[in-house]
Amino acid sequence: MHTTTNYLLMNLAIADFLSLLFCPGFYDFALHKFHLGSGTLGDIFCKFIAGNVIVCVSFDASVLTLCAIAMERYLGIVKPFNKRWALTKKNVKFIILVIWVTAFFSSFPDTLWTKHNNEDTPWRYPCTRPWTVKNQTTWNVKAYILGHSVALIVLPSIFLCFCYISSSAALKSSAGEPDEDPASKRNMKRLLKLLILLALAFCILCLPFAVFFLYVTALAPSHLEQSFKPLFLAHRIVRFLIFSNSFVNPLLYAAQSKNYRKVLFQKLRFKNNTRNTENEA
Repeated sequence: MHTTTNYLLMNLAIADFLSLLFCPGFYDFALHKFHLGSGTLGDIFCKFIAGNVIVCVSFDASVLTLCAIAMERYLGIVKPFNKRWALTKKNVKFIILVIWVTAFFSSFPDTLWTKHNNEDTPWRYPCTRPWTVKNQTTWNVKAYILGHSVALIVLPSIFLCFCYISSSAALKSSAGEPDEDPASKRNMKRLLKLLILLALAFCILCLPFAVFFLYVTALAPSHLEQSFKPLFLAHRIVRFLIFSNSFVNPLLYAAQSKNYRKVLFQKLRFKNNTRNTENEA
């Protein structure tokens, strides 16, 4: 089904896949064991391989895609006759392009300030990034972290809640309309349920990350030094939560979508049949 929502869900899946593939946690472990030394090689690894560029861009693209899906559903359910802002197959590809371009520029400061940290201590970040406890000392990093947390986590959470509460209320109020196709309504309810679960997962798993950094940016540098170890551990926890969102999204989609499960089963069965045929040959 090549609907606008499915295009956006596919974009969300790509963003989540990239976030998991280049998750900094995997590379942090490797960098703890293997020291690259100071200089350009370590910086290049941290900027382009250890997840920072791709992860920041893909996470922002994921957030913006969730907002685009919420807006698309809101307009389709609450304001179905407002065709001016409606997404179509023609303009949804342009919207996806805008999402990735915006995500790239919103993540540029993060990439610019990332570098390799060659300290030999157990409580170190192999790659120093703006999104670490130690880096919350300069005004420009604090301003970036504050603005990014509010613009791409806090405000989207509020926006998602507004769109889906409004959509659910509108769908409930139209339940008694006799001319509504029952099958179409069931599909809409199923899709809305999936999207609400995706929004809830985002709020539950990503908001702690934003709250943590809003708290850290408010601390004085002296207090950061005194409380570094507990803050370091707390950062690990909230970072795990925010990346687990990219793992949860495909599970929710698979659990709620019959078409997704059907296609997945067919592909697995096809691969199994192909393997059996090769063995027989």
